Amino acid sequence: MNEPKHAHFILSDGQYCHILGDKLIIAKKEIPEKLPASSDSPDMVSVALETGGMLILAFLLYMTILASAFTLSALISGLFLLLAFSLVRQFSFSNAKVILRANILGVEYHRRAIGYDYFIVIYSGEKGKLCRRRMAIYDSSQCLEQALISMKSEGLLK
Repeated sequence: MNEPKHAHFILSDGQYCHILGDKLIIAKKEIPEKLPASSDSPDMVSVALETGGMLILAFLLYMTILASAFTLSALISGLFLLLAFSLVRQFSFSNAKVILRANILGVEYHRRAIGYDYFIVIYSGEKGKLCRRRMAIYDSSQCLEQALISMKSEGLLK
């Protein structure tokens, strides 16, 4: 097929992680001419959606308590806590599209029995801030093998 010649692998969202000599680039199959600025902030769209969900659940929780539906209140509060935990976890990962290789401190591989296997790239961001970028690998044994070979051949994974 029309695959790039350099080391790369497919992420779970359909984007590619391109491993070049001096940087990791998360983009579509073709690397854009103008690379996006490096950002150490979390994915704010997901944060906004999770916050909206928490507001809706808080309203429903308030209404069920007023209606004395305590069993339903317990279920909604459990969902609220689960979403709150997810929101806190969302802030621990960045949404960087470009990571300079000189800034990479380490790469961890996490294997999951259910769900996507993923890499966590630990790097120093702007002003020396310690950042983590989670890269979920596309769910196929061929893509997983290609990702592991690419990361090991480039010396990022031991």
